[in-house]
Amino acid sequence: MHLKPKYINIILNALLGASWAFTFYALLYGFFSIEANFFVKLINALIYAMAGLLLVLVLEVIYRFFINYELIKEQIKLLKELKNSD
Repeated sequence: MHLKPKYINIILNALLGASWAFTFYALLYGFFSIEANFFVKLINALIYAMAGLLLVLVLEVIYRFFINYELIKEQIKLLKELKNSD
């Protein structure tokens, strides 16, 4: 991720890393937490991992909103320059 304000970039990367770590931990916890056959363990692991994947998805959407904001801000600046050049 490369956003102009460095602090937003650092915060989003740290949160994204933490949410991926949470996803993998939940996946492992869901797999090893019950005693059943392989299929039931796999379904349980996927259910536990959904919370972490939801966090990853939310952070990716936030990142996309920041990118769109930067693009719109630059387009507005260019349009103002075009308007003033007349």
